Amino acid sequence: MIPAIIAEIIGWVATFFRSAGMLCKSANMVKYLVSIGNLCWMINGVLTENLPLIASNAICLVIMLIEIVKTKVQNRRASEGERK
Repeated sequence: MIPAIIAEIIGWVATFFRSAGMLCKSANMVKYLVSIGNLCWMINGVLTENLPLIASNAICLVIMLIEIVKTKVQNRRASEGERK
């Protein structure tokens, strides 16, 4: 009973983060919020033993994290180029 309630709460938190991400104008903020939502959905999947939910959100999370890292690297390279 308790894990089901916790899973439901986490599902609503995940929905909030994914929805908030879709409303952002900044691409970086979208990536951060959607990543948090994906992580919450993965936790929900673990609690409800839903492997497809875990797998699909893990794939999305990896894609978002790759994009976040690529953006950070590009920004760092650009700022180093400006200093020279």
